[in-house]
Amino acid sequence: MTETSKTTSPPEVRSFRKFRIVWLGQLISSIGSPFQSIAVSIWILETGRGAGALAAVLAAGTISQLIGTLFSGPLVDRLGALSIILHCDVIRCTLAGFLAVALLLEFNTVAIIGLVSVSGIAGGIFLPALRSAPGVLLSEEDRPRGNSLMEVSNSTSMLVGALTGGMTVAFIGPIPAVGFNAVSFAIGALCAALIKRRSSLTNTTATTDSMIGLVREGLAFVWQTGWLRTLLLVDATLDLVTAGQLSVGLPAISRQLTGASSLGLMIAGFGAGSLMGALLAGKLPKIPLHPIRIVYLLQLLAAPFLGVLPLSNLPVATVCLAMAGILNAIASVQYMSIIQRNVDSNILGRVMALLVAAGLSVQPIGQILCGILIEGGWLQESFAVGTLVMMLVCIFGLTRRNLGKLVY
Repeated sequence: MTETSKTTSPPEVRSFRKFRIVWLGQLISSIGSPFQSIAVSIWILETGRGAGALAAVLAAGTISQLIGTLFSGPLVDRLGALSIILHCDVIRCTLAGFLAVALLLEFNTVAIIGLVSVSGIAGGIFLPALRSAPGVLLSEEDRPRGNSLMEVSNSTSMLVGALTGGMTVAFIGPIPAVGFNAVSFAIGALCAALIKRRSSLTNTTATTDSMIGLVREGLAFVWQTGWLRTLLLVDATLDLVTAGQLSVGLPAISRQLTGASSLGLMIAGFGAGSLMGALLAGKLPKIPLHPIRIVYLLQLLAAPFLGVLPLSNLPVATVCLAMAGILNAIASVQYMSIIQRNVDSNILGRVMALLVAAGLSVQPIGQILCGILIEGGWLQESFAVGTLVMMLVCIFGLTRRNLGKLVY
């Protein structure tokens, strides 16, 4: 499909003002997420369980998130993005509370893996709904602004959430940090519930189709769409590399520096760059190059900034992550807008779910491999190889002719 078709179902949220209320709730919710991820990472390392245990916990969370994603697409297209966002936030709030108790009572690693896994399933269902939200909740002319807001939310999460989360873990401890995350999920759910109650419109697409039929339709669309298969391949490879570097590599680097506070500062640097990139994304001059090629060019430029992290001190590493964040955010806003313009809204949830699943399916491999390399003393080498793979796959994306057929 290379032409945008008109949706047959009305948006769940008509006005951009209402969308901003949903976005505000998700902004607060996203700020809480780094609190929990930093808390769990530091708690595992400080209790002497090692990088291998951290990699196992992260991999279990990613695998469970993948499982949730497999069910997410049909649910989003059938029940609506707003309903999925609401219910997932309620579930994640409850699970974050249980996790705080588990850390307080010093449960064993298996129990932590279990809680992280259940939370990962809810997160896997949630993420495609969130990525689909601008495409199904807003009119076509408002979608670019919606995508920019979503990227601003992600960036603010890494900037404010990571910085304050790292400080909270360092000076107060992991348990209050996880408790704050539970509260942030509750706020996100309340905002979604407020708009859902006021809205008389719901997404009615494919409500009479079976779940199996919806899945089959989504898979058929991907199989028949060459450009989408290319995107899936490139995305999966990039996620294979960056999952290990950012989720396992950065905590390991932080242990060589100042611990939780340095981890929070580095992630905040990436967030600051991402926020700047999100704000700049809609104001940059037009470049005589197809937007999808701009996306891969930006990712190609970002790769070396990640590769030098193990060789850097804290200020240099923070600046490098900020530069990578700027490039990645501009690419992400461009990327989401291209997909939404080229996919009908009545199948957008399933397409987003498949894109998320492509990355999640390989992230555990990247996390485990990175954990093994770090345990073996190969931290610098793992980042160097990852950078090389990122650059090669971006060059592959830049040379694919079928991507030039996308509407923009």
